[in-house]
Amino acid sequence: MKKGIGHLFNLTKGWMRIGGLVLSLTLIFCVPGCYPEFQTEPVRTNMTWDQGKNLKDSPTVMLKWSHQIEKAYTYPIGVGISPPLVSRLFAIYHVAMHDALNSVDPKYQTYASQVEDKKADPNATLIQAVYEVLGSIGPTTDPHKSSIDSLYTATMGDIKDGDKKERGIALGKSVAQSILDKRAADAPYLALMGFNPTPASGTEPGVFQYIPPLNYALAGFHLQKTWIIASADQFRPEAPYAINSPQYTADYNEVKDLGKINSTEVTDDQRYLGLFWAENSSRGWNRIAREVLLQRNKYYNIWETARLFALVHMAIADSYIAVFDSKIHFNYWRPITAIRNGDSDGNDDTVGDINWNSTIPTPPVGEYPSAHAISGSAAGGVLIRFFGTANIPFTTDSGYMPNPRSFNNIMDAVSENSLSRIYIGYHFRKAVDVGEEKGYDIADYVFENGLPRKK
Repeated sequence: MKKGIGHLFNLTKGWMRIGGLVLSLTLIFCVPGCYPEFQTEPVRTNMTWDQGKNLKDSPTVMLKWSHQIEKAYTYPIGVGISPPLVSRLFAIYHVAMHDALNSVDPKYQTYASQVEDKKADPNATLIQAVYEVLGSIGPTTDPHKSSIDSLYTATMGDIKDGDKKERGIALGKSVAQSILDKRAADAPYLALMGFNPTPASGTEPGVFQYIPPLNYALAGFHLQKTWIIASADQFRPEAPYAINSPQYTADYNEVKDLGKINSTEVTDDQRYLGLFWAENSSRGWNRIAREVLLQRNKYYNIWETARLFALVHMAIADSYIAVFDSKIHFNYWRPITAIRNGDSDGNDDTVGDINWNSTIPTPPVGEYPSAHAISGSAAGGVLIRFFGTANIPFTTDSGYMPNPRSFNNIMDAVSENSLSRIYIGYHFRKAVDVGEEKGYDIADYVFENGLPRKK
């Protein structure tokens, strides 16, 4: 059995332990040939998004819709929908496109759709399916709603009128309804605030305390049905460090110094990358998936491409369900609470600061482990497994900061994404290390079990 990215992450993490402290995984350990190639479709010469548009199986239409979804959920700092909720939406949108194609020509197993029409036009089916789900649960205001309508008119207008197109429209509607029906049971667990039961505010060191004026957000999110992983607690990690341990003390002092608003200890680049990665994971990693895809010296057809994006977003969605299970289970305090109470936490080596604030206001959810780290490595891990290598240089942008960042490989980006949460004061290093580790484990599981090829 092939060893996955999670295995290699754990192995390297073991190599980098010194005196019981886990060093930052900034060293790239994947060299060419680390991962076997997983593709089985015929390989063609590399083509850009637009160069492939005249091929019968070109991914152009699918990528246009994915890009439009990405733009609709690109927000400035402090604006937008909660990232866990966005992860569910992106999964639904991209699974709808995957299921649409495989309801016409079933190359891979579908997630929800149980109907087939081999006489339907694949692109018309995909367009109608994603348009229907966007119409049901997507943006309702301009400019995004009008942009979606315009893309529908343009992409559907490129398809020759006739029976195949009409069949595709009818089939797309059916596919959309099947996934909306399958995920309808999520509704009770999507309340941003006020879910019952909600963890009580703690009073003891190490226990999550409410961050006024809010109490606990998305307290029922982990109770949703998972997408691919077996259960929400399948990847629950070990407990956080004991508060009187030297490891906790080191993590405490690190985030206290680097994550404080207006810190004089953090470097300009650390502060910038902290903000660069602060946007929702679904938008950021959707962009990376597209950039990496277009860097490959191979051509991937629309079925392969749709499956890749569906797996990326189901891995992100499952990582959020899993991480909320852990957050509720451990109910651990955030750095803002720990540092403000540092003089009374039972650790003589932590010095408190009653006025300490994180760079960006801290979310009202438990600290351990990091949701951002787990979702980033879940997405990055799926990309590594799909392409068979981490060594794909790429450049990506952010919805939060103006200048793009370039990376030598996918694992560099995953590591930077994780570390960013220390630099904005959201997490202790233990939470980001463990989150990254578990995200890679989720990626392995999702890639190996999600949407398999039809036999």
